[in-house]
Amino acid sequence: MFTNHLYIINSITPMHVGSGDANFGLIDKQIQRDAITGYPTIHSSSLKGALREYTIHKCDMTNKTAEEKNNFIANIFGDSDKNGKIRFIDAHLLSVPFRSDEAPYYMCTSPKAIEQLIDLAAILGISLPNTEALRQFTTTDVATALVRSGKPMIEEIQASSSNELNFDVLENLIGAPAALVSDVMFDEMLKNLPVIARNALENGESKNLWYEEVVPRKSKFFTVISIPTYLDHNDSSKLLNTFNQFREYLSDKDTIHIGANASIGYGITTFKEIGNE
Repeated sequence: MFTNHLYIINSITPMHVGSGDANFGLIDKQIQRDAITGYPTIHSSSLKGALREYTIHKCDMTNKTAEEKNNFIANIFGDSDKNGKIRFIDAHLLSVPFRSDEAPYYMCTSPKAIEQLIDLAAILGISLPNTEALRQFTTTDVATALVRSGKPMIEEIQASSSNELNFDVLENLIGAPAALVSDVMFDEMLKNLPVIARNALENGESKNLWYEEVVPRKSKFFTVISIPTYLDHNDSSKLLNTFNQFREYLSDKDTIHIGANASIGYGITTFKEIGNE
């Protein structure tokens, strides 16, 4: 009923996609997290809103008439009269950089994070490159952390090396150097993401200090954007043409802003489609 397209979202700068929940702890503004895994996430509504703003900007740079532009946006995202035809799915965390004594950082992921990617691709019929090599990372017994070589300290974790895993495949996906961290360790590491102090000034004086949780730059998420195949031939052909233009927007060199605080450089990302190529 849908043709599905898998994307990796690369965070160029720190990102704050706020949960919007009331919080009375030390962190005033927390990020969105998955209800099951507790991993950072980007809810589909937030993702759709960010991509809508980006697409409007891209349309403004074309020769489309106002009517063509409005129809283009409405077909993808909907408007006050109808729902959009394209389906957007929550973006799930794949990897996060953590500091190390042997490198500025390691791109860390976990068996559970990789397994979620593989499972989603399989369920939605997406051909994920190097699936079997990636699956080995989900079935490997890792006590703390595994890397390609050496025994670096990653945060407070002593890693060891493995010559049984294909780190080339993992690093092509999440970046280098990569580390596979146990699910338990990864869960603990994700509880202590960076917190940035923000200060509102009034006539040069501090009036309001608050603390904001962010996902660090170079973190990666994965998401799926789907186009329906159940429409009649004419509607399906028009929507496919619209979606192909939208895919071109996502695959160019422009960056896409997601989340809050664009004025201070938060949330700058790029999208890359993988699979079904």
